[in-house]
Amino acid sequence: MVDREVPLIKAKKTTEKDVILDPQGFFVIEVDNKNIRVEYYSNVYKNKRIVSGLLQKVFTGTKADGLSDSIAVHVPSLRPEHYLYLGRELQKAQLAFEHKKKYLQGGC
Repeated sequence: MVDREVPLIKAKKTTEKDVILDPQGFFVIEVDNKNIRVEYYSNVYKNKRIVSGLLQKVFTGTKADGLSDSIAVHVPSLRPEHYLYLGRELQKAQLAFEHKKKYLQGGC
C-alpha cells in the first residue's frame, strides 16, 4: 500500500548546449574487426578551457557490459551522466561490432 504521492517524471534529453563536460576527461570509442577499443584521455587545460587530452588508459573488449564495468573500476571519478553516456555508446558499439557495421561515436 502506497502512503504517499510519488512524482512521475517525464523523460527529457539534455540539450547539447546544457551538457556539462566532465572535468576528469573524455573517451574515444572505435570499432574494428577484432574488438571495441576505448581510449580514456585526461583533459588538458589552457586558460581554464579544455584544449586537448592526454591518453591515460586503453580498454579493449567485445561486450558493452565488460567494458563498462572495467571503465567504472579503472576510472572511478566521472560524473554520473558520463557513465550513462558511455553505457549508451558502448551498446551502440557492441551492436556495430556484432553486425559488422560502421560505428560512429555520438556526441554528448
